[in-house]
Amino acid sequence: MVAGPSNYSHGSVRRHLGIAWRAFTARGPFDGVEAHPVTAAGLIGLVAARLRRRPLLAYAHGGDVADYAVRSRMHRVMAGMVVRGAGAIVTNSSFTAGFVERLGAAARVISPGVDLAAFHPPADGAAARPALRKRLGLPEGPLALFVGTISERKGADVFAAAIELTGAGEGSGSWTGVMLGDGPLAEGLAASHSSVRRVAPVDAEAVPAWLQAADVVVVPSRREPLGLAAVEALACGTPVVASSVGGLKEVVRDGENGLLVSPGDPDAVATALKRLLNPDLRRLLGSAGPASVARHDIRAAASEMAEVWAELGVRA
Repeated sequence: MVAGPSNYSHGSVRRHLGIAWRAFTARGPFDGVEAHPVTAAGLIGLVAARLRRRPLLAYAHGGDVADYAVRSRMHRVMAGMVVRGAGAIVTNSSFTAGFVERLGAAARVISPGVDLAAFHPPADGAAARPALRKRLGLPEGPLALFVGTISERKGADVFAAAIELTGAGEGSGSWTGVMLGDGPLAEGLAASHSSVRRVAPVDAEAVPAWLQAADVVVVPSRREPLGLAAVEALACGTPVVASSVGGLKEVVRDGENGLLVSPGDPDAVATALKRLLNPDLRRLLGSAGPASVARHDIRAAASEMAEVWAELGVRA
């Protein structure tokens, strides 16, 4: 049984009431309970596991243990009950594991996983880029891509400002910026930064083509427990410019597969992009990408999760 939100279209109370209803009324038999995330679905999962006398595996996603768990004494007590009461705690990065440890338990780091059969370099390498650009309606020339929620936390405003600082649109060697996604800053940034093109979210199956078409993917998050956008970009052989925060520092190795910059600093991002106008540097960093994120393969992640369940007495 998995105790966690099926979607986020409803408010928190209604969402968690739905999780509780499914957890307490679902018919088994069940071998164990897996809860996502620790707060507050984890508490529901803990109760369901105790009632059904089954082991609990809780997965900490980041914000659940770094933010929600410390909102109040009550939140901290509830999160502590889950991490100490679960048979196993799994998390996405060593950064997030540190927050679990502060709550009184040790976490095993297992990536949420990326399908490397879908996210991979194009068969023809850089030679495939012009055709990809044409199919996606993207211009020629250096192209920097932002993928994800267009929000302050994800640093979308930093990306837009950095593109303008590079002199976007002022010559054939300047950067074109594209934001792929939606979020609270989407309309405002589109209105205030005319040099940055915004593209509405696309189906998950289409995302690899966008990452392959870009010269650089920028992940300027102010906070990030892991950074799957960076993992997916590197898997596609596209170098990454990322904030030196949280789990991103475990994914992006400065000067090896990308460049790390100070968070919230458009000038630093712009400087990195200017460095990456050098195609030889882009090729060097991009070529190191796939091997650097091989451990994030969803098949490897599934195997590691199966090992954890086996340690809890549950075998597939």
